[in-house]
Amino acid sequence: MTLGVALPGLRTCGLPQKWTATASIVLILTLAGCVATSPPMPPAGVQFDGNYVGQDALISGVEFLCGAANLPERIEVQNGQFAYPFQVNPPRTAPLPVQVFEDGTVAGQMQYGTLLEEDVLMFPFPRTDWVTLRGRITGPMLDATITNIRCIRRLTVQRLP
Repeated sequence: MTLGVALPGLRTCGLPQKWTATASIVLILTLAGCVATSPPMPPAGVQFDGNYVGQDALISGVEFLCGAANLPERIEVQNGQFAYPFQVNPPRTAPLPVQVFEDGTVAGQMQYGTLLEEDVLMFPFPRTDWVTLRGRITGPMLDATITNIRCIRRLTVQRLP
């Protein structure tokens, strides 16, 4: 059984024309599968709004780059959004914008600038990196993982009554 199709005028680079056509079709179908996305999740209204308190724990990384191992945390969700205090270069923090979606999923990401000092001790150089926050609100609990190139943190907070 041959899946290839002869296409006149197709550049074959020395391969039989049927092989090139088959490879082209496979490539197109593969790329189409990569770009197919589900419709975006609608943002939450105010159903998750409130004050949440708990802990922000360091899961992977070192304290001098990632912040203290355990930090008390207070998050205020307003209109389905909050700002997570991301520790760029501890103790300096930057607000990471986070969106809450109607199913309770929470997600945020931002690009930030930092100094890369691990490789060059005498002359640290600036670089940009991404931080992502992914998680979910289930009942009164908000549980999320915060990840960047150096650190992984886990945020576990509970909504106050």
